[in-house]
Amino acid sequence: MHDSFSRTRTATIVVALLLTGLVPVVLELLGSHAEVLVIAGGLLVLLTAFLVLRGSRPVDAEHASEPAGSSRGGVELLLYLSPVIFLNIVFPLVSPRMAEATVGGVQLTHVVLASSITVPWLAQAACMPAYRAIGELMAERDMQKITRCFCEVWPAMFLQTLPLAALFALPLWLATGWSWQAMGAYLLLLGAHVLFVQSLVLANVGERRGLWAVAWGAYALALAVVPTVWILPPLVAAATQIAAMGRQLSHVRVFERLDHRNFAADALRGLLLGSVLWADKFVLFLATDGTFQVIVVFMAMLPAVLAYNFYFVNMAPHVDRAVSGLHRAIEKETLPVLASRSTLLSYVVDRSVLRTGAVGMVLTLAAALLLGGLQPNHVLLAVTVAVASWTFMMLTLLSYELDYIGEKVTAQALGAVHLVVSVLAFAVFSTNGAYALLLLADLVLVAGAWALYKRHWAQPEYTLFWRHATSW
Repeated sequence: MHDSFSRTRTATIVVALLLTGLVPVVLELLGSHAEVLVIAGGLLVLLTAFLVLRGSRPVDAEHASEPAGSSRGGVELLLYLSPVIFLNIVFPLVSPRMAEATVGGVQLTHVVLASSITVPWLAQAACMPAYRAIGELMAERDMQKITRCFCEVWPAMFLQTLPLAALFALPLWLATGWSWQAMGAYLLLLGAHVLFVQSLVLANVGERRGLWAVAWGAYALALAVVPTVWILPPLVAAATQIAAMGRQLSHVRVFERLDHRNFAADALRGLLLGSVLWADKFVLFLATDGTFQVIVVFMAMLPAVLAYNFYFVNMAPHVDRAVSGLHRAIEKETLPVLASRSTLLSYVVDRSVLRTGAVGMVLTLAAALLLGGLQPNHVLLAVTVAVASWTFMMLTLLSYELDYIGEKVTAQALGAVHLVVSVLAFAVFSTNGAYALLLLADLVLVAGAWALYKRHWAQPEYTLFWRHATSW
């Protein structure tokens, strides 16, 4: 709270949180005309958020190359959000046709839904080992070398990843009692999606947002054309990324194996870090046999997903640039310059986290208003899930910052606590009660994670470098 930016963003979070909590009360007080009013309010909040973001200055404006209001960040964010945009358009259109089909006595929509809530969490574990493999090359930004290295390890990494599907398939089978045909379809969908999400690593590393959007466009198109051929969308989407690898694809014949110990450590790290944002949906599916209010839950979590993606597209590049500046100062500059770079880095990271939190909470308010108007009977669920998802996003973001600066065990411990609380909450309470408990628990975890984050990022030159040097 040491400057006006921090005070303003913190106040925005608090005010938006309070207003979000009042949405069910407003609907109750205003009666039959409330729906139209809260929908209009939600649209107004969305428009205001867009205009504020459009005119805001970069978090490191002193060193930024883009002027305030640049359209580049907005375009890149839209491209990065292509899966959210495309799939939210296509899925409602194809759901009736999918509901008519069955796999082993289970509705195809249930099998696809189970896969859809599993893949984002599984993807964290499936892709994490790839970044260790190409990590030393990422600083050079030579995509030919990176692509060649990735192709050398990809086939073996894919095979090493497949057994992770059993971690999800076993509890799903125990909870639902699905037939072996339905479970086989679920496992095949997981395998195809692992292939797809791993193929996206290069587009992500190279910040090729257009290629990323092409992949998800192909996925949505295949789903729209033949929705009952459930294996096709991830395979068609992966094909777009494989084609982009070009001649470097020949290096898959090298079949280099990743060290099993490193792979296991990275997979566990991905599972624990990813559990904060995604575990609740999987556990909710198990607890309700997939009969929960899917539209309400997914729309309520959308603000958190948008804010999280906003961070990595619009904020993370500024953080990376400030970290690179600190590394250069450590190697070449005098102590006063090093101190200045360290202060700048802390300043940039703080503003990035607070801005993302404010964006997420304003979008949460907008979602609560819109869902309150469109689904008034489920407004309490919408508000609870939306605010809880904001805490998931903030805890994930703070865990990422701790992981980034080297506090990997701490970050994973936060994820493990969240996962345990999620399982216990849905085992004991109804959906509303479980999300309320998760909200309260994660508010405590966010407060603890913020304190740890501030301690380690207050002197980033020490945490990133000097403590390792002195430990030698």
